[in-house]
Amino acid sequence: MRHPERADRLLLSRSLAPALTKADDIMEYDLDCKPVAEQGRTSFLERFIHCEIYRARPDVMAVIHTHSQGVIPFANSSVPLRPMFHVAGFLAAGVPVFEIRQHAGLSNLLIGDAALGKALAATLGDKSVVLMRGHGDVVVGPNIQVAVYRAIYTDVNARLQAQALALGGLVTYLEKEEGEKADKVQQQVVVRPWELWKQKVMKP
Repeated sequence: MRHPERADRLLLSRSLAPALTKADDIMEYDLDCKPVAEQGRTSFLERFIHCEIYRARPDVMAVIHTHSQGVIPFANSSVPLRPMFHVAGFLAAGVPVFEIRQHAGLSNLLIGDAALGKALAATLGDKSVVLMRGHGDVVVGPNIQVAVYRAIYTDVNARLQAQALALGGLVTYLEKEEGEKADKVQQQVVVRPWELWKQKVMKP
């Protein structure tokens, strides 16, 4: 997340599996992705995803990068990810796909430097989600709750869309105006699922 008191700083875990992260693993970075206090901790390689999006998007307060299995087929195909239902209304604004080969040739597909981070942020533009070919996706939000909500429902929506397409008939998606109206409401009620998700994560 962006630092709540310093817009030019962000908070991100050290290089560690997310499920194992504790408070002491959270590191503070400037927007050049330099740790404020390294203290012997290894930085997450793809931190440039976060730094460059925060630099490009002052409205973003939380960034989530996932390797969601549901979205990868859409990141790797010509079929655009589109909103299936109201809780994924934010997808109606459009979901761009970042093709790393346009910026790094045949690479390891990781965002390991500022130049690739900037290119990814530019592809995201003013949207909430950007897919990454052969990799996953990045989701942003005005706070952690909304970002988590969007990350979860991006994956759910992708799975539902794949099921609908497999039926072989015409699929009806949300129109842009429907998505905007639905997203506005969902941001107001996101605390409902957030409290449940938080409780599940905090169980021993």
